[in-house]
This record gives sequence, C-alpha cells and structure tokens, in this order.
Amino acid sequence: ETTPGYENSNNYYTGAISETISFSNNGGFLNESISLSLSGNSSGQVIRYTTDATIPTENDLIYSSPLQVSNNSTIRARIYQTNYLPSSISSKSYVFDDMPEIDTVFLTTDPDNLFDEETGIYAFGEAGSYDTWEPYFGANFWEDWERPVHISFYDSETNEVESEFDGGLKIFGGWSRGQNPQRSLSLFARGQYGYSKFEESFFEELSYDDFQSLVLRNSGQDWTRSSIKDITLTSLMRGSGLDFQEHNAVSTYINGEYWGLYNMREKTNEHMLASKHNIDPEEITILPGGDYTDYNNLVGYTTSIDLSIDANFEYVRERVDLVNYALYQAANIYYNNTDWPGNNAKFWNHPNGKWRWIMYDTDFGFGPWWNPGNFWEDTLSFALEPNGPDWPNPPWSTLLFRRLTTNIGFRNQFINRYADEMNTRFLAVNVKEHINLLHDKIASEIPYHYERWDKDPNLATYYKDTMKEFADQRPFYAKEHIKAKFDLPDYHNLKITIPVSYTHLRAHETRHDL
Repeated sequence: ETTPGYENSNNYYTGAISETISFSNNGGFLNESISLSLSGNSSGQVIRYTTDATIPTENDLIYSSPLQVSNNSTIRARIYQTNYLPSSISSKSYVFDDMPEIDTVFLTTDPDNLFDEETGIYAFGEAGSYDTWEPYFGANFWEDWERPVHISFYDSETNEVESEFDGGLKIFGGWSRGQNPQRSLSLFARGQYGYSKFEESFFEELSYDDFQSLVLRNSGQDWTRSSIKDITLTSLMRGSGLDFQEHNAVSTYINGEYWGLYNMREKTNEHMLASKHNIDPEEITILPGGDYTDYNNLVGYTTSIDLSIDANFEYVRERVDLVNYALYQAANIYYNNTDWPGNNAKFWNHPNGKWRWIMYDTDFGFGPWWNPGNFWEDTLSFALEPNGPDWPNPPWSTLLFRRLTTNIGFRNQFINRYADEMNTRFLAVNVKEHINLLHDKIASEIPYHYERWDKDPNLATYYKDTMKEFADQRPFYAKEHIKAKFDLPDYHNLKITIPVSYTHLRAHETRHDL
C-alpha cells in the first residue's frame, strides 16, 4: 500500500499467485444442469468463489467439491494463499435461456459498480442529488465514472467463447442515458486491467481486428422502435468513402441477467480513424474535443473572402476534402437528419490530409419517432439556414456549407453528387433491401428484447415500415428541394447507351433521373 510522505505499513506479501483457475465448462448457453469443477490451485492454495458477481475475497466460500449449476448464474473465483497476493479473477456466466441467433456479450462486474446509489454508474444516485425531470442531469449515470468489468464474447454459431477480456466500463451516450432504462455502455481496453486492446473480429466487414474501445449502443432515440435506424443509415454509406462506426447486433447479459439487444459499435475516436486510414492516432485532430485552431482559421477565411472567385476558393480546396464533404452533406440532407448539424457533427484531419467528416448518430433521420412521415421536409434549406435556433441548426453550424455553396463549382459538385446518390445508393429499392436485411438479422431477438423492457415487439415492424415508406417517398421531394433552392429549371430522364464489344457489339441501356 502506498503511503506518500509516511513510513510504509508493516503489511507485506511474500509473492503473488501466478496460477489461474480452470473451469470444467467455459460458460454460455446450457440445455441442462451441470456439475462445475474448478481447478488450478497448487498445494497450500485454496480457491474461493462467489455466485453473485462480487469479487471473491479471503472471507468467501472455499471450493471443495463440484458446484451444481441449474439456473442463470455468474461464477467468479480466485486463488488465495497465506501471505501471497491472490490470483487474477476468473469469471464465467451460465445461462439456461434459448440460445440467440446473434452473437452474445456477457458482462460481469460487482453489482455495486452498477446499481449502488453511491457508487453505481447505472443508478440515479441519492435522492436530491439530481434533477427530477428527464434526462435527470446530476444522476450517477451522467458522471464520467469507470468501473472494472469482465467481457466475454460468444459466437452465435458455435456457442463457444471467442474471446474474453478484463476492461473498463462506462455509461455512454447523450439524452438516451436518462430516457431509456437500457443505457448504452462503452468498453475500454487499458493496461491497468491487463489488456491494452481488444483483439477479436467483432465486425465481419472490417479488415482489422484490434480495438482500444467499443460501444454497446441501445439505439438512442430509436430504442425499442425499429432498433436499427442508425446502423441502417450509417452503413448504407459503406463503400462511399465516408467514415462511420461498423456494427454487430448482440444479445447481452449483465451478471447472468438478460439485458436485451445492443448494437456493438466501434467507438468514434482517433483509434478508429487510425485503423481505417493506416495513420498514427497521435497525429489526428478530431472535433469536437480537439484543437480548433486550424479549423477556426479555415472558417475565418471563408467568412472574410469572396469564395465565388475560384482563385480564392483554392485555399479551401487545399484544406477540405470536398468530395467527402459534399457526400456528407448530401447524405444527412437526404436522410432528413434534424438532430444535426448543430449536434452530432464529427470531423477530423491529419497533417498529411484534409478535413473530413464522419457519419454519426442518425437516429432522427428517415422520420423520427414523433413524426415518422416527414419525408417531405426541406432539409436542404434547413442545412443552409443562416438564422437557425440554438438547436438544431444554429448559424455557426450551417456557416461552412453556406459559404462553400457560393462557389458555383462546389455547388455543382454537391448537386451532381446528390443526384448520383439518388440514382444509385438512395434508390428506394436499394434502401428498402438494406432495411430488410438488417431487420431480418435481429428479428429472432426482437421478442425477447421488447419483452425484457416491457415494450410491444410489433413496434419494430411498424417503425421498419415507416423507414421503407420514407425511402419510397423521399426522392421526389428531395429533387424538388434542389430545384427550388438552386433555381434549377427541371430534371430530365437521360438515356445512356454503352457499347461493349466482344465478338460483336451489344448495347446496354440504363435510365436515370438527373
């Protein structure tokens, strides 16, 4: 024990126990009761264990014979020896529920770390210490508290533990912390817990498999509605060049208790960007949160110089990835993301690159829960509004887009990219296929998740269908908004014939609205 400025205490240890505990069953989903054996201790050592997820101490039960496991349980064990530091903690969860068709995450932590009114990060806290109205600012779950957690990841196809780690656990998210009883969580790999990164292929679409942090997201404003809104709209941009958080829908248990469906996500930080672009995370500036000097210089320039003059616009072209920015604006506008741009806007740069933007938190897109039929709204004017309210589109948040569109070259670039996306990625048939695919992946988990949180599982289908209706209706209105805002006369069908010569000439025809 450290005693800064004072003599060390007389308490000391001869050494530390390096042995680890072996479980005769590695946990997961069981069909019948088991007799669980623990081993790994040497002569003079004892195994102590708990069944309530608390950390075993020298006062807990000594293992002497196999444990009978017949209901959902979390077993934690540790080796003790007189005058030695105890071994690391071993944790396993055993569940007798139906095995999910999606991957499963088991989280194990001392219950007081989550639910104690004084120390629990999930709890409200002591009466009088927080607001009594939503989202309950001042509650424990608004504190930046981290607690130790054991994480086990089980593959849905094998019911085998793919990986397990000790890490850190925090509450994650914005207003959904106070709105939803199932709170979002973030997981951290840190050397103090034994791992500096999580090494596992959590996301099948990614080429890399090491992560410093992960998020278990509750779907935010879309919680127990479609449950797929943000993962649908962000992943619709896969292959476009826009950065976004990959996802993996997982069934989750906390201390052996079913905690419902979460979307496991990458955490949007410099490590995610470094992995995607093979650059040094220490050299990345990500905003909000980083150094604004360079970005403020950019914005200051755009407000003081006439950007309609191409020679002046070159300064911007050298500092902003305009292809990325035009697509980012087009996607958020098409989605009718109205919790943006004054909120949920993330962007970054690197000394060897230009400013780029990240698709992030699109829960308000494609019709928010209180207004699912808002496919007619003019989000283009919303994103160019010079006098918007403090939320969601204050003047500072629309300034850069307003200034850039004064340049006819960029304006045409934006319009053309928007049109290209509506003719391909945003075609209703493509969007609806994507929505159905992601809904079908979680369909088997929906009844359990909605029952867990006392919600109607039919809501998932209802809100899925409202998203599909949005996909059908949005293109007409989006085109009308472009025509009106930029004073364009009309759009036309263009017939493109592409001759392909093999042994003879064949004509391939396609039609698009431009």
